[in-house]
Amino acid sequence: MGYRILVSTTPEERRVAIVEGGELKEYYREWRYDRGPAGNIYKGKVVRVMPGINAAFVEIGLGRAAFLEIDERRLYQSKDETVVLEEKSPDAYELKPLDDILVQVKRAPLHNKGARVTREISLASRYVTFLPNTPIIACSRRIQDEEERARLKKAIEGILPEGTGVVIRTAARLATEEDIRYDLTFLVSVWQRIKEIASSMEAPALVHEDLDLLLRVARDMLTDVCEAMVVDTEEDYDRLLQFVDTFMPDLAKRISFYRYPTPLFEYAGLERSISRLFEPVVGLRSGGSIVVQKTEALWTVDVNSGRFLGYVDPEETALITNLEAAKEICSQIRLRNIGGTIVIDFICLKDPENMQKVMETLANELQHDREECEVSQMSPSGLVEIRRKRARNDMFEESTETCPYCRGRGFTKSARVIASEVVSALKVELQDPRCKTVKVVANPKVIEALVVDFTASLSDMEKTTRKSVRLTRDSSLHLEHFHLVKE
Repeated sequence: MGYRILVSTTPEERRVAIVEGGELKEYYREWRYDRGPAGNIYKGKVVRVMPGINAAFVEIGLGRAAFLEIDERRLYQSKDETVVLEEKSPDAYELKPLDDILVQVKRAPLHNKGARVTREISLASRYVTFLPNTPIIACSRRIQDEEERARLKKAIEGILPEGTGVVIRTAARLATEEDIRYDLTFLVSVWQRIKEIASSMEAPALVHEDLDLLLRVARDMLTDVCEAMVVDTEEDYDRLLQFVDTFMPDLAKRISFYRYPTPLFEYAGLERSISRLFEPVVGLRSGGSIVVQKTEALWTVDVNSGRFLGYVDPEETALITNLEAAKEICSQIRLRNIGGTIVIDFICLKDPENMQKVMETLANELQHDREECEVSQMSPSGLVEIRRKRARNDMFEESTETCPYCRGRGFTKSARVIASEVVSALKVELQDPRCKTVKVVANPKVIEALVVDFTASLSDMEKTTRKSVRLTRDSSLHLEHFHLVKE
């Protein structure tokens, strides 16, 4: 099925929506003056080498040293191809503090973690990905016709510099040999320019900046399947036409400019769908639901049958809910751009054939994902683990911040528990012979809990110490905060 690409741009941000059949399928946001370092190439300086974990920390100028894994067994892996290269001796990868090194950010900084970088630099264009430090020739696994694969690989013969490599992308299918050669020649010249710039700069320094969201989307998603790419600013329209005329002139007619006063996303009916991306509970048509939540280490997805009672057979009910949930989960993963480890808790199934049906549905739906995904087998209790490549931060990380009220815990202590803490603190303060009264200043909910649940304890303390306790409500106080004032 064809899809449309809608791009809405303001002076502060750019948003991209992939719409298929009238439904939002993918959503991306980029702040125009804080685009993030993913894909950028830096000249860095090694600050520390950690032989015990086979890694080094490299200063690239982002405030926190980046993490570089030093792997003796070199591996190039992408959505298109996975190739294990020749073994290298430890000496070939030996690094020392203060060494200058050219690296590419493959994952942006995340909370208190620095960026993750690699020396296996890659430069992508429309049809090929050039690998200046990785001597391989590979072709997209999605191009399965052997004659076509052979034709594409032959197209780059003679123009690939020694010691370098290339991955021929899916978009190259049926492309002319001239177009493929042009793309590769262009990337080789870009790499030569990067090396020249790097040689004249002091580390740490940014050497090459990746394309912005507008041009990345055009490069990767503007294909024959795309029905139209619509932008709402003249600046984007002009840049996009120039880019498309250079690299894919046959698709220039699919670029259009939205000129109307109603905001583009509002006109397309997307704003409500976008706002729902922050909701943890996603309803299923059957009446069940999935609950998507983020933890420190991974994402979890819980499948619930909810109101769906379905069939007399509980196994059949569980199967129908799980099949529907599998499709929705894959859709939400793409929509929210979730990366890393995702653990799904399906409703437990007893029949191995039913478990296999769920796994097949999951695998089929993940075929539509642009990012690489690895899926584990379903455990007897219904757990499935998905590992999805994460290059840029997901929508949740880009668009949310830690809750100042619960400090990111996702909960607060109950008013009754805080009231108990108040009573314990009162017992200490009332022992002071210099005070006659202690005033408790707390959140109204805590004061209510003291009155309702701890009246006996307060009365006993007042009788025993012959001192009074005064309760004062302060709605500006955090639920977990209180003050004791001796009078």
